[in-house]
Amino acid sequence: MTENNQLKNNIENLLQAQTLGVLASEGDNGPYTSLVGFAYTPDLKNILIATSRNTHKFRNIDKTPQVSIMIDSRTNREADFKDAVALTVIGKHYSVESDQKDIYQSQYLKRFPFLNTFINDASVSIVAIKVERYIYVCRFQEVLELGMNPK
Repeated sequence: MTENNQLKNNIENLLQAQTLGVLASEGDNGPYTSLVGFAYTPDLKNILIATSRNTHKFRNIDKTPQVSIMIDSRTNREADFKDAVALTVIGKHYSVESDQKDIYQSQYLKRFPFLNTFINDASVSIVAIKVERYIYVCRFQEVLELGMNPK
């Protein structure tokens, strides 16, 4: 397996193992972070979150689409300093076409079936983030990067 394929595999394993991440967006008063449940497309090119349109995070990403999401494997133990991995996802929010909306909603609900009522609320939107690159940090300070060549 090539180094790039191994990195992609490691990223996918972390995305599969974790369901929560921290979304960083830019608001009128500076940076803003939110804990979010996320899903991802099988090709790893999109991260999906669901949020009410009446939230700070939605207004921020609607105004400034460039965001990042941090996902990690920490357990809050001393071993995390050598064993935990952290993944920063950098990308841009984009409008989901109507034919994609049902597919993305289905992918999100497959991961979070208990959020069915929330997802079907008229004020809730599935937000798609087109991944530009992944930054994978392991062994405390080994940094690896995977570009996704957005088109």
